[in-house]
Amino acid sequence: MSDFNSYFLMKEPDVIDYVQAKLHYFDSESSLTCREIGDGNLNYVFRVKDEKSGRSIIVKQAGTHLRISDKMTLTTDRGRIEASILKLQGALCPGLVPEVYLYDGVMCAMIMEDMIGHTMMRTGLIHHEMYPKFPEQISTFLVNSLLMTTDIVMDHQKRKALVREFSNPELCDITENLVFGEPILNYNGRNDVFPPVKDFVEKEIYGDKALKAEVARLKFRFMNHAQSLIHGDLHTGSVFINQEHTFVFDPEFAFFGPMGYDIGNVIANLFFAWANGNATISVPEEKAQFCGWCMCAIMEIVDLFREKFLRLYDEQVTEPLAKSDDFKASYLAEILADTAGYAGTECIRRIVGMAHNKDITVIEDMDKRATAEKILLTFAKDLIMHQKDFQTAGEYYRAMTDAIRAVEPDNPLIGPEKTILDYDTVALDDKKHALVIIDQTKLPSRIEILSLTAQKDIWDAIYLLKVRGAPAIGVAAAIGIYLAAREIAISMTAQSGDAAGQGEPTPDYNEFLRRFREASEYLNSSRPTAVNLSWALRRMENVVLDHKGASVPQIVDALHDEALAIRKEDILVCRSIGKYGLSLVKPGDGLLTHCNAGQLATVKYGTATAPMYLGQEKGYNFKVYCDETRPLLQGARLTSFELSSAGLDVTLLCDNMSASLMREGKIQAVFVGCDRVAANGDTANKIGTSMAALAAKRYNVPFYVCAPTSTIDMDTATGDDIVIEQRKPEEVTDMWYEKPMAAPGVNVYNPAFDVTDHDLITGIVTEFGIAYPPYSESFQEIFLKKQIRDTVQRMIKDMDIK
Repeated sequence: MSDFNSYFLMKEPDVIDYVQAKLHYFDSESSLTCREIGDGNLNYVFRVKDEKSGRSIIVKQAGTHLRISDKMTLTTDRGRIEASILKLQGALCPGLVPEVYLYDGVMCAMIMEDMIGHTMMRTGLIHHEMYPKFPEQISTFLVNSLLMTTDIVMDHQKRKALVREFSNPELCDITENLVFGEPILNYNGRNDVFPPVKDFVEKEIYGDKALKAEVARLKFRFMNHAQSLIHGDLHTGSVFINQEHTFVFDPEFAFFGPMGYDIGNVIANLFFAWANGNATISVPEEKAQFCGWCMCAIMEIVDLFREKFLRLYDEQVTEPLAKSDDFKASYLAEILADTAGYAGTECIRRIVGMAHNKDITVIEDMDKRATAEKILLTFAKDLIMHQKDFQTAGEYYRAMTDAIRAVEPDNPLIGPEKTILDYDTVALDDKKHALVIIDQTKLPSRIEILSLTAQKDIWDAIYLLKVRGAPAIGVAAAIGIYLAAREIAISMTAQSGDAAGQGEPTPDYNEFLRRFREASEYLNSSRPTAVNLSWALRRMENVVLDHKGASVPQIVDALHDEALAIRKEDILVCRSIGKYGLSLVKPGDGLLTHCNAGQLATVKYGTATAPMYLGQEKGYNFKVYCDETRPLLQGARLTSFELSSAGLDVTLLCDNMSASLMREGKIQAVFVGCDRVAANGDTANKIGTSMAALAAKRYNVPFYVCAPTSTIDMDTATGDDIVIEQRKPEEVTDMWYEKPMAAPGVNVYNPAFDVTDHDLITGIVTEFGIAYPPYSESFQEIFLKKQIRDTVQRMIKDMDIK
């Protein structure tokens, strides 16, 4: 029996003697057995068990060579690092990390809690077990272990000492080679590519120069961005789990690096599990259930990490310069971008490199394994090449389904490909209490769904044109101010509780109204030209005024219902505009539109495009011409995209080309939307609209403005009274170019809108009919019809209440 005073690599009988010598855990009557259970690439893991009592512990010893290659040596000091990290993580994440009983620096061995009743997660996933509590628990581990070890939380001097203690150069060198360098360049000739995907890897990985550049950036960020104390190897082989509980262990690769490396590893390994289930489960219902859980778990982890990170950030950050919303937002955005990039490198290295993932290697069918690997590599490239776009769970869903569809287009798990028209432009998510929009700045190349809860984010979404179009802005404002009211009510309840304890008066209706109006004024400042914004906010304020005698929760409920009513009405309004507009044209006509007054500018149908969509339903076979709409190209990016997605015959042209088409007789009518209509019929719409109207007047082409009555502002006498938003010069000089295309310092005129004089407009199409000149008289008739409709609706509502 050894005295264990000098290092040697233990076998199973040695481990029994070692435990008895070093730890008084088992009594003298114990009947001990030992079994080596490790399946990793580095260490030797033993379970020592008393067959009489059933008690057990784990002994983990660091070897001097990698188990996957005798040629690769490394320091045994990694055992000390691992033991220290587990103790630190145990303090930050109690219950999610096994307890360390002893670390022995001579034998480079650690004795720790046996995670009895738990299974290695990778093993469970290969058997298609689902773990419903994993997203909740792993997101807690990630947020607590990562954020709490950053320099925005920790004392800077104490943190610097930890950085020195956990530099871990040898294991970092392994990561730098096996994760980043070798899979992309194969400079050591150790990559192990599955023969059926060799050509795919040659083209998509080895042959992609842009990919190599991005991976290089990720590698050097990994090496130089000492953001947080990361686990460093957080795959499903480093998790022990059951249906109720998660243990994270094996942090021997830990060092101070980018947070996203840990989060990305978790995401990538869950998609490996999806790929295994897709390839090996034969029963369709079981496949759909398991693979669906894998995808949902990925998305849930992203959402939960964001939510918990932001909450803990506000509670724990100590660095004064980090206590700003702008910094917090950029800090989180950077983490999430890193997450996507490192999820991508994990996918590539496990497919192409020397250390494969068992989820994939156990797939016996060669064709199915090849399909799985191609899906994973396609997913990986999207993650790496578009890192900054991956800020939401929805973006991961899109990337996963895009990768699956690209390799296996008939896969029943993803269903038919969605078009842009299958998504809600603007909606309320009651479960998450969020405004949900399509980020229109990313179209047409990417469909990204944003879920917004903070008022600043909603303001930014309107100002930055992530949601745009007067009707859509109105609906977004209604939902946004409802969400603000909900938060106001919650804060008032909390303050009321505090005040009650201090004998202070409870905040009342007047306080709620004051704070509501502040929030409303803030939202209203985002886009001054769009009248629907102020219209929707006034309508929501009227709800508050009409419920003065109600409790604050009752007012919030009424605001919720009103926001949904505004959204529902927009669909009915647009369809009605479409019916009136369709009466103005005939089958086969050529129609011109400018900017985007389509479904992307409303909830459904659009305004200017509503006649086109309804005509398509009736087989009118319109030929639609779409101005590109400089400088933001809404016509090119949005209108041509949505119309072509819907199957309409659409032709894109530059803004200065429409007059030539009119002269050639190819356009029979022009339909445009608008953001505001003055009392005399002047309209404000996207810059360039008046130029199209002038050309239409010259060539006797009818020019119609499609405008919900909510955009008609009878308090604005003429177009001269409409405030025109001026935007940044960079939208003209830089936005769509690799380099600035204008002379440095040149003056730029960049109004967002122009005014089309009423005498250029043939008719204004509303949901209550078509207004013709003189517009001041026509509008009176239109609003009379609206008043009658509203009166009837109120009477019906009153009857329902009674």
